[in-house]
Amino acid sequence: MNFNPSLIEHEIALGVKYFPRMNAIRFWLSYDAYNRNPVQFMNNFETALSIFNKFNLQIMPVLFNRWHNAELDYGGIYIDGLLGYIGDLAKQQEKQNKYLQNVIGEHANDPRIFCWDLCNEPNPVYHIPELARIEMDWLKRLYLTAKEHTSIPITIGSHAGCHVATLEPISDWLSIHPYLTVDTPENREKFKTMLDEYVEVACKAKKPLIATETCWGSLSGQERVENGRFTLSELKKRNIGWLVYLLHHSLIADAHRPEYGPVGAPGNLSFIEADGSLRPGHDFFNDY
Repeated sequence: MNFNPSLIEHEIALGVKYFPRMNAIRFWLSYDAYNRNPVQFMNNFETALSIFNKFNLQIMPVLFNRWHNAELDYGGIYIDGLLGYIGDLAKQQEKQNKYLQNVIGEHANDPRIFCWDLCNEPNPVYHIPELARIEMDWLKRLYLTAKEHTSIPITIGSHAGCHVATLEPISDWLSIHPYLTVDTPENREKFKTMLDEYVEVACKAKKPLIATETCWGSLSGQERVENGRFTLSELKKRNIGWLVYLLHHSLIADAHRPEYGPVGAPGNLSFIEADGSLRPGHDFFNDY
């Protein structure tokens, strides 16, 4: 709704400047913006893809979002909608299917897109079994609909609380978000164990495994760098590829310093500051 191609190009140019070997971007789409103006949305999406391609970047578009934040919520799909408490459920499903048909169908074999991320951080592991079933049914429907319109692999960005094995049957690639503060020996061992479990699931399923978000944040640049180095070292040891979170300062949750708005537990996850400078020490990315 506030699409700004010149700003996107500026931020990507900074990314390539600071990280010359950067080769891929995970790019969040907005289902809410699509519903307001599908034609404009499709034009904007194509413009963004062209910008990324100009910098030789492969793209992983994120189609839906189920991550919500108590500090600064991002929007997306809420459990109310999945339960049918807001609006007609059948109509909502029809609209979501149309969205997938349009966005994926128009880019079914687009060489600029290396994988579709169906949904960012869904929660099909509620302690309430009925809620877990409803969310999983929703994801299955989306996956089957998406598969009708593309030959490009489909993944689902799962957070640490949702074991990747839960989503394996409806994922062509297995996608993880390994976040953890590694400031103690206990946490470092816990992180290693978590990664080993993910690798075991991927090997058993015979599917690729990728970290589509990683490197826990901090308001302290030094803490962030130490955490990032440990994280990428352990991913590399296991041949797990990564897309770190996130490139540039933003007003969304946990992507800025406190003077720009509320900050939650992850602190600041951005690599590039609001003024376009690289956060101190954050060129550690280039060592991996």
